[in-house]
Amino acid sequence: MSRGSKWREHMKNSDLCSAMNEVDEKYILGEEPDRRKRQAGKKRWAVIGAAAAACACLAVGAAVWHSRHSLSLMEPGLTQGGGQAGPGITGGSGSQPGGGGQAGSGNTGDSGSQPGGGGQAGPGITGGSGSQPEETDAELLKDYAIVQVRYPESLSFPEKADFTDISGNVDFEAFNEAMGAYLAEWGEHIRASEHYQGSLYPFYGKTMKQLLVREEAVNRAYSPLNLYIALSMLAELTDGESREQLLALLDAQEIGSVRESVSALWSANYSEGGYVTSTLANSLWLRQGESFVPETMQRLADVYHASSFQGDMGSEEFAEALRTWVNAQTGGMLQEQAGALRMDENTVLELVSTVYFRAQWKERFYEDNTAPGTFHAAEGDMICDFMHRSGIQNYYRGDNFSAVCCDLTMSGGVWLFLPDEGVSVNEVIGRGEALHLLEENYGWENRKTVVMNLAMPKFDIVSDIDLVEELKAMGVTDIFDVQSADFSPMQKDKESLFVGEAKHAARVSVDEKGCSAAAFTVMAVNDGIILAPDEIDFTLDRPFLFAITGADGSVLFAGVVETVE
Repeated sequence: MSRGSKWREHMKNSDLCSAMNEVDEKYILGEEPDRRKRQAGKKRWAVIGAAAAACACLAVGAAVWHSRHSLSLMEPGLTQGGGQAGPGITGGSGSQPGGGGQAGSGNTGDSGSQPGGGGQAGPGITGGSGSQPEETDAELLKDYAIVQVRYPESLSFPEKADFTDISGNVDFEAFNEAMGAYLAEWGEHIRASEHYQGSLYPFYGKTMKQLLVREEAVNRAYSPLNLYIALSMLAELTDGESREQLLALLDAQEIGSVRESVSALWSANYSEGGYVTSTLANSLWLRQGESFVPETMQRLADVYHASSFQGDMGSEEFAEALRTWVNAQTGGMLQEQAGALRMDENTVLELVSTVYFRAQWKERFYEDNTAPGTFHAAEGDMICDFMHRSGIQNYYRGDNFSAVCCDLTMSGGVWLFLPDEGVSVNEVIGRGEALHLLEENYGWENRKTVVMNLAMPKFDIVSDIDLVEELKAMGVTDIFDVQSADFSPMQKDKESLFVGEAKHAARVSVDEKGCSAAAFTVMAVNDGIILAPDEIDFTLDRPFLFAITGADGSVLFAGVVETVE
């Protein structure tokens, strides 16, 4: 039985209207219990019993957020920007480039950084000073845009205000009906994506072992979803053995199955409304005066929603436009990494893919319960802030680790894997059992429901990864060799193209309110000149592995926390 089937079996007795009433009262009407009455460690069994019943209902809500965007592009499918068009791409009169998604209405905090904003996002979902892109930034991008994809609109997330009259009375019957329609549409997207998850987990496993296992005790993180999409786009630009090596890493027999997977992933993991912000974006940055195969460029726009920009490769102005676009699509969370991006005059095409994610805990941590504690890092003990909460929760055991999942409102969850005493995080990753747990979820045999006293450190980690040697180690070699690389689907008249640069940056931030995460992948194609009854204390007070999943089971982010500041 698949992960999705097990989840649906688990939830088959849940009543939709009851579930959404619970969601409405807790998250929409804004009712919040007195924080002073929710101190960690208190076991109010009457409350816990009610919470357990509500949990079954609210699990329906964990799967609500993704369905605002269908897959097909709006007719005519593309809008034309004001930049000069190169041969093989048509230019036109221009529209403003998209600035990314708004934060969902369920996200609270200050003036949170959103896709489209330039401010540095703070921990969790509180964000920084970012907002929508300034007009000057939009104008800067407009100067280079030749193809700007337009994401299609679909069913909107039901907002309480739309069902509230001037007296403040909420029409719950109409609200539940709208929410039911929203859930039904989302369910179609989730089922489509779940169909492909089995083929994605081998890729997750290979890349986790390659990118997260390290000799040195340093924090590291990456986005499997983002890397998968970027490599899929790169496969579209290649042929022959170059493509075969990429397909082998993606665990795909042919490019058609990759396109289907990406389409399903995009549909299930793109959301700009409701309680979760999860935005994906792709773009191509082209050297002025170059000729590109129109069919390939069109496919990248249709399937991967990739916008195209063209300009003077190597100029500071064009590089600044790229940095502006990356910051806009990652909520300003990776400004330092984006600021380091440069363009070489010998680069013919730069491929960029981004993901931005922000969500609240379903059962939040309260700041009143946050207290200093000791984290036992490899370099020595350190004092940091630990978040605490207690409640009914599933507890999972593996051969050499224990695990819990902290659910996110209307989304997947943050999985936390704590190695047994004397076992390293590298050993847990290397065995692959943790990833198998992510895939099995409710079907995991060694699982029980307990009263969980959870203590987790707040953390904010950033990683910069040079992918060149990492991809070579995973069997992708030809694209880096000017003699072997085949980029004929991109440019038929050149045989001197190769990937001269491949970078990945990711940041994951967790606090009492929830989590924020962002990542980008950049690939530069160069001319051939340059390269319950039970009670368990689950205290994450030593290095641990984490993974953030979407509601369809996609591994959005994964990482290792070795130190906490």
